[in-house]
Amino acid sequence: MSPSQSDGAVRKDGELMRRIAAGDTGALRQIMDTHGPKLIRLAFGIVGRIDEAEDVAQETLLALWTAAPEWQAKSTVSAYLRTVATRKSIDLLRKRQGQVDDFEWEKLLDPQRGPEADLEASEDMTRLTEQLAALPENQRTALVLAHFEDLSHREAAEVMELGIDAYSSLLARARRSLRQKLEQSQMEKGGGDDHGRQN
Repeated sequence: MSPSQSDGAVRKDGELMRRIAAGDTGALRQIMDTHGPKLIRLAFGIVGRIDEAEDVAQETLLALWTAAPEWQAKSTVSAYLRTVATRKSIDLLRKRQGQVDDFEWEKLLDPQRGPEADLEASEDMTRLTEQLAALPENQRTALVLAHFEDLSHREAAEVMELGIDAYSSLLARARRSLRQKLEQSQMEKGGGDDHGRQN
């Protein structure tokens, strides 16, 4: 987004927030419809459970509504929501000691695809999310922001309250860790298959 586009988005969002502060439920509904699904996806990538992700999204939108009367048009609504949702997701993880017991990615499979494609995607996603769940929370968050939310390093660093160099280093560690875990999982899976064939 260019500086002029960013300034325009800030002004447009500022007007929306003024309408919300004045009690315009239509403006709030507009933001919920636009950003609600994105917030659920972001939170889900961090906490791994759809019910908790929906709770995070609702709490984040409530925080926006509460902030409306004192809103200062310095950033976009999207940036504010991303930051709040990320922090609430991390707080939720810390309450359960950073553990993600049961990722539910199959609930986000594309219903338009055939059953064979869904099965393959589910198996691949299961392996991926098992390894994502084993990563430290900061590494998992860095990966989600970069690859699920497609944020720039600067945007993701701001959300995580890190310098760009620190975020870049964290993301590189997270990618290495995930790659190593996936390779190890694949080797173990291959070894198990070989063992089964030998028997």
